Parts: sequence; structure tokens; C-alpha cells
Amino acid sequence: MPVAETNASFDALQRRHPRILRAIAWLRMHPVLCSVAGSIGIAAVFLADVMHPEYLVDGLYAVPLLFLALAVHWRAVAFAVAVAVALSALVFFWEGPIDADRWLLLLYFAAVGAALVMVSYLIRRLTTATEHAVLRAQLFEAGADVLGGGGSGDDLDQLLVYALDRLGEQLEAGEGVLLLLEGDGWRGRAGFGLGMDPREFTAPLEEVPLAAQALRADAALTRDFAQGDPSPLAPLAVHLRLERVLVLPMRSLEREVGVLVYNRRQDAGEYSGEQITLGEGLARYLGATVDNVRLMAELERRRRDLELVRDSSLDFAQSGDVDDLLQALTARLVEALDVPACEIHEVDAEAGVLRTLVSYDDGVFDTTEWRGREYPIDDFATNAMAIRSRRPVIVASREDPRLNRAERDLMSRFGYNAELVIPLRIRERVLALAELRDRREGRDFSDEEVELARSICRFAGLAIEKARIFAEVQDTAERRDRLARRLQRLQSFALDLNRRLDRADLGEVFDEVTRAAVDLLQAGSAAVVAGTGGYLVARSLVVAGRPAANVAAAAEADLLARCRRAGMSGDGADAGVAILTGGGQRDTTLIAVALEGEAAPQPLALVVADKELGEFDDEDRLLLGTLAAQLDASMHNSLAYQREHAIAETFQEALLMDPPAVPGIEVGVRYRAATDAARVGGDFYDIVSLGPGRLMIIVGDVCGKSLAAAAQSAVVRYMLRAYAAEGSPGEALSRLNAAVIAQTPNQPFVTLIVAYVDVARHVFEYACAGHPRPVALAGQGVFPVPEEGGVPIGVFRGVTYPTNRVVLPDDSCVVLYTDGITEARRDGALFGEERLLQTVRANLSLGARDLADTLLEAVREYSGGVLADDCAAVVVKLP
Repeated sequence: MPVAETNASFDALQRRHPRILRAIAWLRMHPVLCSVAGSIGIAAVFLADVMHPEYLVDGLYAVPLLFLALAVHWRAVAFAVAVAVALSALVFFWEGPIDADRWLLLLYFAAVGAALVMVSYLIRRLTTATEHAVLRAQLFEAGADVLGGGGSGDDLDQLLVYALDRLGEQLEAGEGVLLLLEGDGWRGRAGFGLGMDPREFTAPLEEVPLAAQALRADAALTRDFAQGDPSPLAPLAVHLRLERVLVLPMRSLEREVGVLVYNRRQDAGEYSGEQITLGEGLARYLGATVDNVRLMAELERRRRDLELVRDSSLDFAQSGDVDDLLQALTARLVEALDVPACEIHEVDAEAGVLRTLVSYDDGVFDTTEWRGREYPIDDFATNAMAIRSRRPVIVASREDPRLNRAERDLMSRFGYNAELVIPLRIRERVLALAELRDRREGRDFSDEEVELARSICRFAGLAIEKARIFAEVQDTAERRDRLARRLQRLQSFALDLNRRLDRADLGEVFDEVTRAAVDLLQAGSAAVVAGTGGYLVARSLVVAGRPAANVAAAAEADLLARCRRAGMSGDGADAGVAILTGGGQRDTTLIAVALEGEAAPQPLALVVADKELGEFDDEDRLLLGTLAAQLDASMHNSLAYQREHAIAETFQEALLMDPPAVPGIEVGVRYRAATDAARVGGDFYDIVSLGPGRLMIIVGDVCGKSLAAAAQSAVVRYMLRAYAAEGSPGEALSRLNAAVIAQTPNQPFVTLIVAYVDVARHVFEYACAGHPRPVALAGQGVFPVPEEGGVPIGVFRGVTYPTNRVVLPDDSCVVLYTDGITEARRDGALFGEERLLQTVRANLSLGARDLADTLLEAVREYSGGVLADDCAAVVVKLP
């Protein structure tokens, strides 16, 4: 019978078993040798029986038969037993008539032989189950190692080849192939017995309907193609003779990953239910592993893209020369999109021309032939389209109908087949165009590639504009110094504004910006104007010199009237910072810039009027544009902060719920974050009813703060809820530690205390994982509780946590808390457990909830009103 042979180079972890099991396994790996040895043993016993009839040696048949029972298939053992019994009977007949004793002896021999056959069958079943368990364990550990090692493609390939071959051995299959679903077709990833490299196998989805059917059904399918039509697996039938086929679906949650297809000879019989169950389980695991590796690869790709964007922004920021910056931009774009050619053209909108700044092809920058050439914008349709739309333009082939003759001729001349045109812009103004070209046919720039190129160009556009502005600023020392001082003030303003975003509303932000505009531009007034058409309103107005209310009102009315005469709306500054016009005349004493924030339903603009000395110039435009950009960012950050703050509070409220009401016990809870600005922290508690009169209390501390720590605390809470009903607190913590390490590796560790309270019996059971022990009082006295505990959750594998059990007397009070309470400091001195006991003892007359409030308030006052860490406390009072 053909059986799969393992050809993978994957080094799976080996399990250690007792020596006797390893010996039996070795014997079963050499059935021919063992059969010969057993046959020789039977023959030796037979010869001894014939040559020495005076001795009863028939019982010695049990020795070779036992050897065979340990080493070979039970059918072979049954045959050997029959031979041994027949030989014994032959000897008896040869020696004379068989009496009743000898008949009984033969029956005894037959019974012993039947027992050995049963032993052989049970050993085979045990061996099969052990092999299945070992295979599962090896693949699970190997998959975890692949993911833990970064999920490289080579490691995954080795795992898939190894898993396919080993499962093929268990299924007694002669051929097997692993097909992954990629796009709209199948692609081979591993295989054996095909007579070809499985990676060369590809097929459209509809040409392998049996595989698609198995994926949709999410169940194994078996087919006998010995006499049937192999069309459901037609592409595979070309490479192998299909007989008994098993198709196993590979899925990951709701995502379809691929299939495992096995084939064995007709005489091998049907696949057993045990084999199918094993195959389905391993196929599901492989599907999850492949999907996880894909997700990790996507994550790694995105990380590399982000690093490329970051490095690009740093390169651009450090380059003060425009030529160096453009060459750096070209190198980054060519690297990011893997294209051979790139050109960058300056856009001169007033002259209507493109001016070539950089020409790069096949690793060489051109400095003579193309650089400096000018072309009318309308000569190239795709360039004109990118400038008008201010969006990227993708050309997938020379036959694109948007190309004009000049563009087709140019692409044909140099052998280009695809092109991507990206505008470099500041706000709505296009500074330049980057043209990326590729000679490969069928090259299609993906959305991710386009977005990556746009991000790089966005930073480059900012850097180019910055470099040009810097060059202009260097014209005269006076202009440079003045602008530097004003920009420094603007930066100070921006930093101060950003520091107060968590406390300021949008009205205060508008007021700060308008005051800064009056100060920086040395203007008479500034306002944030909202509205459109004839309806305009000042959301904020600042007049220089802090005039009286009536003067400020008159200034506001005058400013809005001038804006209306200029035909301005909140979005009227169409091209960055603009000098407004009124009645056909340019009003050079009034400039405005549109705001792009999402803070108001109506368009907004920042308007500055009446410069104290002279008219508004380009420097003023620059400052106002920068100030507007800061205002845009501040509005966005303010709204983002408010949204995150709302999410944080909602999440915290969901995590820190009120305790359930249980007769005979009073429970009070209190949580306080380290700061009011970040109300989600790592401390948490949970109180769950375990049935009538029983309560589970959890208090924990996840290393870290913010939403990530709270999310980990939620995972821990709900895992513990699942384990609560299945054992003691120590057992629940042990299971939780194993699950956290296996399912959420590289997560922050967690300290925990889990307690079960039996109200009727006053039994208090608890287990600690690196967490402070509870404080218990009986009346005014301290009730001793054991200190035994363990390490935090998620640090070491295989940790066993003990359960501590005490019976509380009447009128008891137990406080479970986090270390933020005892580690609060005043002048370097800790609040400590002793102050905690004193505070609880002094307030035992209070209810549980009030006692928890009083305790945390005492901690806050001790630390000077500012907590260095989150604090949580649960107070349990028994009558």
C-alpha cells in the first residue's frame, strides 16, 4: 500500500515517552524483522516440542506470540496464534490419542492466543491515538514557533510540507497536495507524489469544484474516483491517478484559506472516521496558521511602509537644498513602488507649463537631456488631469483611452507599459508632479502603493515648500530675523495651545488663534468667520488694544460688512491665504484663509484686517497659513481628544460596574484613575455571583495604562468568569495563566487576587498572583490571613497557584485593593499597609460603599491630591 513519505526539512519537537512505549514503537516500526523473529521463535518451540515430548513445552509458544503481539498487526498475531494452536494439536495427535486434559490444554492455548490478539489490537489503537496526539502537539507547537518567530514564508512552507506529509502517513495516502485560495484561483503550496513541483500548480476556482464545495460546507468530503468521472478535480487528475480522495477544508474563522487533498489506492479501503476527524482538526489549525502568517506579513508590510514614510519625512526635513530633496524623493518613490523610472516636474500654473526638475531611469539621474525642459501642461492629458483633480492618475497600459498621441509615443519609445502620476501639493495648490513608470506588462498599482506614494509626496510637498520658503527667508538678514522671531512666537503659541486642548473648548481655541493672529501679523483685528453668502457671523473676534464693548461691536460689524462686500464665505479663500476684493477693488488691508476643520456645520475662515504698518505681504500670508494649519490641527485634535475621552469613559464604565446585590453581604467598590484626563487605567475589579449565597471577587492590575491596559483587563476578567465555576480560585488562576501565555503572548503581565465568598458559611477562599494580600478585620481586631501567593499572570508557564481558605467570624470586614493605594507617597514615605489598616479600622462604622470612598479619599489626600498610580478597592462586610 503506498504511504506518504516525509520529505520536509522541518524539525518538529519530539515528545519523550516511557521506555517501554518507545521500545514498542520501535518494534512496530520494523514489522518484517519482528515477524521473522516471531516465526523463528514459533518454529523453535515446535521443534523442541517434537524432539522432547517428555517435556510440556507447548506453553512456550506464548513467548514469541507475546513478542508478535507487541510488534505486528493484530491480524498477523491471530494468524500466528492459529498456527501455534495447530502445531500443538499436531504434536498431540502424533503422540497418541488426545484425552480430555489435552483438549482442555488446547482450549487454554487458544484462549491465551485470543487474549494476545486482543492485546495486539489494543496496542495498535493506543499507538494510533498516541501518534495522533503527538502529531497534533508537534503541529501546534510548531505553528506557535512560526508565529513567534515573525511568521516568515520559509518557516511556513516547511511547516506546511511537514504537516501535509505527516498527515498523509496517518491517512495512509500515496499522494497529497495543499492548495491555497489566492484571489480567484488555487495555487499549490506543498505536495507529495505529484511528479511535479506543487508550487507550479495553479487552477481557476471553478475548475476544482470539489475543493470549493468542501470550503463552503466547512466539512471533509470523500469521493471514489476509481470508476467515476474525475472532473471535480480535473486539474489534479492530469498529474495523478485519482482513486479514493479526501478533501479537507482549511478555514480561519469566516475566511476561506484553502484545502488539503489526499489520494490513496482503491485497495486501501475507505477513510475511517478517526482519520477524517484528525484531518479536519489539523486542516482547521493549518488554515488558522496560514491566515495568521498572512496577517503578520501584512502587518510587517504596513510597518515597513510606515518606516519608509517616517524615514522619508526625516530625510526631507533634514534637507535644505531643493535639488537634494528632489533626488531623495525620487529614490524613496522608486524604492517604495519598485519602478525603474521617475520624473518630477514643477507646475507653473501662471505660465501654464511643466518644468522638468528630475529625470531618473535605470538607476541614473539625467542632468543634461531632459532636466530643465518645459512643456505646455495641455500637451500631456494625464498630467493635466492630475493637476486639475489634485489626485493621482493611474495608467495601466498604453491603450488607456485617456492617453493622447504624444503620451503613447513617449511610452512606446522608452518601452513603458504603466504610469502613475502623483501631484505634490500644499492644500489646494499643486507644486509639482511625480511620474512613476514601469516597463512590466500588466503592472497595476495597488491602492496601498498609491497611498504610500501619496504619503511620501505629501511630506515631500511640505518639505519642498518649506525649502523654498526658507530660501526666500534668507534674502535679507532683517527679513530672516523678523520672521524667525514671529515663527518662534507662533511655535510657543502652538505648544501652549496643544498643552491645553484637554481643557479648552473650541470657542477658547478660536479666541487664542485670533489673539495670536493680531499679535503675529501686527493687525488691527482678526476673526474666525462662519457662514456663506450674505449670512456671515464672527465665531471669535479680537481687536487690538482691548477696546470697550461698543467699540468691539462696531469693529465686528465693519469687518463682517467688508467680508460681505468681498463676496467671501467661510470657504471663500479658495487658494490658501488670499487678499480679498470688494467692489472690484483689491482690499489689501484684509486677508483670509479657509479652515478645513470638522468642528462646525458651516464653512469657516480666519480673517485678519488692517495691518498697522503697510500692507499684508507674502510673509504675512505664510504666517496666517501656518496659523490656520495650527488651528485646523487644534480643532481636529480637540475633537479627537473629546471622542477618545468619551470612548474611554464609556469603556471604563462598562468595565467597572456596580456589584450584584447578594443577601447577607455588603459590597462596596471604588476606582480612581491616576489623572482625570486619562480615566482608563490598568486597575480593575469584577464581582460575579456564583449562585445563591456565593460571590466571586476579582481585583487586578495590568501593567500600563490607557485603552490597551483596559482591553487586557477585560480579556482577563472574562477568562476568569469562564473558569470561575470549574474549580477553586487557585485553579482558576492557573488556567488563566496558561491561557494568557498561549493566546495573548507579549502582553503586559497582570497581578490578580481572586476570592470566593460563601455568605452562609462565612468561608473566604482566595488566591494571589503577585498581588497584595487582602486586609481582614474582625470587629476592631486584625484577622490573620495567609500570605501564600504566586507570580503575576503571564510571566512563566506552568505556574500553580495555591488556594488560601479562612472562615471569617461575624462582623468581619475584608478589603481587597491594588498597589496604587499602599504605594501612594508623601515626601518619599509610602501610605503602606499599616495606614490602610488604620483607615479601615477608623471607619468600620460606615457602609461598604462609603468605606471604599473614604479609603480612596484618604489616599488622595495623603499624596497631596495627585495620585501617581490608579487605585481600586473592594470592601466586603459580613454581618
